[in-house]
Amino acid sequence: MVVLLIAGVGGYFAYKQLTSSSTPANTIIVGMPVPLNSVIGQNMADAGQLAVSQINAAGGVDVNGTSYSFKIVTYDTQEADPSIPTSIGIQGVTSLITSSHANFLIGGYRSDVVLAELSTVAQYKTIYITFGADNGISSFVGGPGTANYTNGGKYIFNGFVNSTNQGNQYGLLPVFLHEAWLEGKIPTNVTNIAYLGEQAAWTQVDIGSGGTSCPLAVAYQPFGLNPVYCNYFQLAPSGGSYGPLMTTLANDGVQAIYMLAAGTETPLLIEDYGNANWGADTATGGQKPLLMGADVMAELNGTTSTNNYFKMTGGAAAGEMTFGWGPTLPVALTPTSLAFYNAFESAYGMNPMFEAGFVYSSFFYLANAIEQAKSLSADLVIPYLEKTDYQGPMGNVTFSPSHGLEVPLAPYPTVPAFGMQWHSNGELYASYSSLWLKPSFPAAAGFQTGSSVTFENYETPTGVEVGNFTVAL
Repeated sequence: MVVLLIAGVGGYFAYKQLTSSSTPANTIIVGMPVPLNSVIGQNMADAGQLAVSQINAAGGVDVNGTSYSFKIVTYDTQEADPSIPTSIGIQGVTSLITSSHANFLIGGYRSDVVLAELSTVAQYKTIYITFGADNGISSFVGGPGTANYTNGGKYIFNGFVNSTNQGNQYGLLPVFLHEAWLEGKIPTNVTNIAYLGEQAAWTQVDIGSGGTSCPLAVAYQPFGLNPVYCNYFQLAPSGGSYGPLMTTLANDGVQAIYMLAAGTETPLLIEDYGNANWGADTATGGQKPLLMGADVMAELNGTTSTNNYFKMTGGAAAGEMTFGWGPTLPVALTPTSLAFYNAFESAYGMNPMFEAGFVYSSFFYLANAIEQAKSLSADLVIPYLEKTDYQGPMGNVTFSPSHGLEVPLAPYPTVPAFGMQWHSNGELYASYSSLWLKPSFPAAAGFQTGSSVTFENYETPTGVEVGNFTVAL
């Protein structure tokens, strides 16, 4: 069966094309509200299409003895553009439910947009598997026995790692790199550190009100990291340049920048970082500081100037270490990681980004829940979706009572973080994973003495190849 991925700006083409006569019988319509105006949203839609193609080719979804096929209808929420209001997300989910007659929704990206959509989806009693990082999604659900759950929260599932769970694994990067410098394993001193968070709902848990006593700064100080700057950065900088921000960081004596960014603004930020005059930075001897953290766009490892981050930043990304999720490179995080990576790259000519494995998996565990419920009724499917225990290419999926993705850390994270670094030769290399910690992942209360991790393919910000090294607390 040919599966159609229907897309259009603002969703108009999608719902105009979807009529009762154009949709075959025994079809499960999945609406995907995603930002197709960006490579991030297209990557999500591609992951969904890959899953749909595989499920349908294997016979589809058995609904009480009748075979159904999945069909995707998309709505371009444009939400990767920070200037787009949250209202377009509400328009998107409304159109997909009322005009496209979606049985289920899978999508959502920007946390503030997702949060704005939830009340509308709950009103229509439609299951929505979403991928925002804000803890507010689970708060909206509430959990069985709560008023929120009864009043519609039960229809919402967060299929992605929330901000708190991300922080538990992101934490290893600056801590162990600082220890590596103390042990003489790397020449890069990261003691004086700046924390930058894009102006977004999901970064508030880390940046708070800003200042050197922001939540991230407080969390890292016991490990010897000295906060010299912590604040949000503008998604659209005044004057069209982040140059003034880089000047401030240089004057503050920054040795490392820890960044949290999931939007499309970072190529400009990184280009300005690479072109900045760091001569005033006495702490680095006038060299650019190490850049690390979560930069979604830095995962782009395609071949063109629009889907390869090194090319997009004019080479300024060299040395940047970024934290992500799932097999964004061909690394076996789970038994299915390599098969998924290879299938995605073969189908779309580029690597899957951090959301792709989660989106891909959601179609499979939704299909499992439908088959167990023997129905397309949301109220009948929910109890089985709540019991999901599915291993995807990025890790294992189970849900908490408030429908958040559970990520137990011990002995190893069930959804492991994965790190990469851009080198001066224009190649993106695997650098570390929370799975590589020995003897096990540290307790949530802190990194215990004796924990060690091996870093691979490390290069300094100035282009010096260090290679592999192991560091222990």
